[in-house]
Amino acid sequence: MKLRKENILIVDDDYDMLELLQRNLKMFDFHVYKASSVIEAIEILKSSTVDLVITDLQMPGINGLELIKFTQEHFPEIPKLVVTGYPSVDSAVTSVKSGALDYLVKPFKSEELKDAIEHVLLGGPVSKKAKKTDAESVEVTHYGGMVGCSPEFINLIDVIERVKNNRATILIQGESGTGKELVARAIHYEGAFASKPFIVVNCGAIPENLLESELFGYVKGAFTGANETRTGFFQAADGGTIFLDEIGNASMSVQARLLRVLQEKEITMLGSSAVQKINVRVIAATNSDLFVMVGKGLFREDLYYRLNVVDIHTTALRDKKSDIPLLIDIFLKRYGQEYGKPDTVISKDAMLLLFRHSWPGNVRELENVIQRLIIMSDTTINITDLPDYFKYTLGNENYTSYKSLKEIERDYILKVLSENDNNKTKAAKILQIDRKTLRLKLSE
Repeated sequence: MKLRKENILIVDDDYDMLELLQRNLKMFDFHVYKASSVIEAIEILKSSTVDLVITDLQMPGINGLELIKFTQEHFPEIPKLVVTGYPSVDSAVTSVKSGALDYLVKPFKSEELKDAIEHVLLGGPVSKKAKKTDAESVEVTHYGGMVGCSPEFINLIDVIERVKNNRATILIQGESGTGKELVARAIHYEGAFASKPFIVVNCGAIPENLLESELFGYVKGAFTGANETRTGFFQAADGGTIFLDEIGNASMSVQARLLRVLQEKEITMLGSSAVQKINVRVIAATNSDLFVMVGKGLFREDLYYRLNVVDIHTTALRDKKSDIPLLIDIFLKRYGQEYGKPDTVISKDAMLLLFRHSWPGNVRELENVIQRLIIMSDTTINITDLPDYFKYTLGNENYTSYKSLKEIERDYILKVLSENDNNKTKAAKILQIDRKTLRLKLSE
């Protein structure tokens, strides 16, 4: 993606870092203003047109956090990106609450800087909301059992608020571990039908030959083994919400019956000709690309458009990094209490690796890692406590000496595959290699 030319103000008391940032930004075709102090930066803001501020946090005298607050108050339309060599839960959350849209940890690669700028400057889906003069617009938010502080999370809450009180069909799409069921529960329990049933159906966990009878129920004698009449999930959810998880796994037969439910608002139990009217909100979810499945003939096009009245995409954790320190803090407190280690902390270097990790398994992976670290480590979680594939992230030979680079690379590839249900196309995309290269590496 080619970035359009913008004016970027970079602020750092380290001359070498200023020069490095300037070279990278000019390579990306930006115009650059440099400041080695907050006072100098403020003068540039007052006298020049600036489209983005990139600032260090730790500077002598007035620090970068004060610059973020000043810019948020006096130039709220200017997005802000923090770079720091001292990552911590407090500094990340405070920066975002003060108005920063992203948080980049030194040392970083040129591509990481480019991605962060694209996200903040060009790709922020809620830039208008993040640019409010009130810094509380990006405060840590608890909602419906979820928590976050990133612009993506705030945008998600806004969408839920718009749909929670009606019965429009909703399709939630996103990678595994991004909290699709949590979103569905928030829609139901924060809305007007919270007192009614919320029924969860995992279409991938129920055998295909049983899914139809489980969804719609059956009468006695409908098939071998049907010794009594049994109501289905749709009847159980009447008046409330039915959540159809992994809808992409439903057979064509089940898809045809689901289409009728959505069109006619009625069901027919297996083995019966009697029609039953129902009043159910349908929320479906998938980690597959249903549009691609439609093109391959694996999913009905008419059902896809019936489900996709409201489309919600859950964001991958790697694309909302400002939530990572906050979530780490939450899981530390939760599992520290549970396992009798309430004083557990994470060292600066370990936090850096956790922050920079791509998290292919998303929040679920992060939660599992923190839970395991609390169980297996002492009061302080250090780099040596992290799995080997995290140590490779730092790029320091002191931390990659545990295994050869080839072994670490293979371990990481297998980890990405495992967290993505062995989907090679998705794994290759995350690893930023093509499928042919992935096959070659797996065969070595």
